Amino acid sequence: METYAAIADFLKATGPYGIVAILGWAFWRVSEKKDQEVKDLYEKVAQISEAQTSAITKVEAALLALREAIDELRGRNTTNRTSL
Repeated sequence: METYAAIADFLKATGPYGIVAILGWAFWRVSEKKDQEVKDLYEKVAQISEAQTSAITKVEAALLALREAIDELRGRNTTNRTSL
């Protein structure tokens, strides 16, 4: 209740400019929270993208190794091959 009384006293002392100041402060606080949420979301997306890129690279390397192993088992010469 003391907080509300303090706000009421502030509004009485400042008049309409106090309302503008409080609304401006409230808008700033909401914007600050949203900006932080967007920043957190961006960081999470960057982490997910990095993990996905790493996983794709590992899968491609595994597929290439598998292909080479199959070629070796079949007795093919892998040095003459130019493309996947």
